[in-house]
Amino acid sequence: MKLQVKLTFYNAIFQAVIAVAIGILLPIVIERVVYNHIDKRLHARAEKMMKIIQIGGLDDIIKDQECSYGDYNIFKEEYVSISPLSSMPANFGKDTIENAEVNIENTVAKHRVLSRGFLYDNQLYKIEIGEGLSTVEQLKLTINKFTIWMVAIVMLISILMNMTLAQLLLMPFNAIITRKLKAIHHPNTFIEDHIKTSTYEFAYLDQSINEMMIKVKNAFQIEREFITNVSHELLTPISILQNRIENILSESNLPHEVALKMVESQKTLVRLSKVIKALLYISKIENEQFLRNEKVNLKAVTEEVLEELEDRLAQKDIRVVQSWDEEIELSNCNRSLIHTLLFNLLSNAIKYNKEHGEIFISSSHPDNHFQLSIRDTGVGVEGNHLPYIFDRFKRFRPDDEMSFGLGLPIAKKIAIFHDIKIEVKSEMATGTEFILTFLTIASR
Repeated sequence: MKLQVKLTFYNAIFQAVIAVAIGILLPIVIERVVYNHIDKRLHARAEKMMKIIQIGGLDDIIKDQECSYGDYNIFKEEYVSISPLSSMPANFGKDTIENAEVNIENTVAKHRVLSRGFLYDNQLYKIEIGEGLSTVEQLKLTINKFTIWMVAIVMLISILMNMTLAQLLLMPFNAIITRKLKAIHHPNTFIEDHIKTSTYEFAYLDQSINEMMIKVKNAFQIEREFITNVSHELLTPISILQNRIENILSESNLPHEVALKMVESQKTLVRLSKVIKALLYISKIENEQFLRNEKVNLKAVTEEVLEELEDRLAQKDIRVVQSWDEEIELSNCNRSLIHTLLFNLLSNAIKYNKEHGEIFISSSHPDNHFQLSIRDTGVGVEGNHLPYIFDRFKRFRPDDEMSFGLGLPIAKKIAIFHDIKIEVKSEMATGTEFILTFLTIASR
């Protein structure tokens, strides 16, 4: 999961928890506030009622002890009741407030009721003042609905805001990844600079990548110099040995057996020289010591390679069938390397083809990319060998003594150097197909 998504997700959860907590606590708090407000009103009305009784008395309200007084508003939300008491309760003279179900004219409703006992004219009475709670219940229901909608709205707004904020905060990080990792195909192309950011962690990451890439760049430079020096030091004595063997072979009195051994030694030196040159060639490609500033007509280069291989094609009587839907010109590439790439693939198709076989060269445009296919009718490669076909010094035919196992690795390195995707398909006794997909450098 991306960091931006995680930040958005966790912030949304955190804010949702806060919103839910507020939604749970808010009705309780409001209920207490409303009850306190109602209680103050009930106390005030009780005091007012007691003053009325003290001034006017109960004679006009209650005619005798067997009767009680009751009064309520038209909506039965408020009422006052005065009734005689037969005995003095424990909380006589004190106000008690509680919620109770009150029946007013056969209508039962929940009220907040204040009760107080008082003495008038040597008679015990109880006054009850009630206020309906239906509005409180309705208010709680309204608040609950409002809270649910607010939680949903807050969640949606917080997700959008968090995604935007996370994207803004991660802009320096994305710039570091894009400019200093994805855009760098080789350490030698790395340019040390600093990404502008006010976040300490991103600045530290930027500095760490700079230091790491400088070390890698220096290591590649040392490796390049080492390979160049080693190759030179190896090729020089090989050249000297080859000259000495040639001088020995030119002697007229050289025994035949010795001459045969010298010839074999000379062949070994030639092979060793080719291996060293091939490894040096691969190293130069990996270290990007070749320029990519040329435009190449792919069909024209293919024709040149086929002309060079004409004798080998004729020797095995192999027919080449070409099918180009259009001519493609490659830009930002190295013509010599493209020539070597096609030469190695076509040479491979000839070497492992059958007598009187065929080689099919065709082009296509899948997914808006130019694709070149080179398919032969040769012996094929076993399926378990295909994953290792581009590995160095891999030879899948023990009888193939002239192969160094470096032709296809060189082709793979050239393809990578030019952003070309190379794939291989093969079936035993049917043939092998190499597919080149030009991802970025083909133009019509």
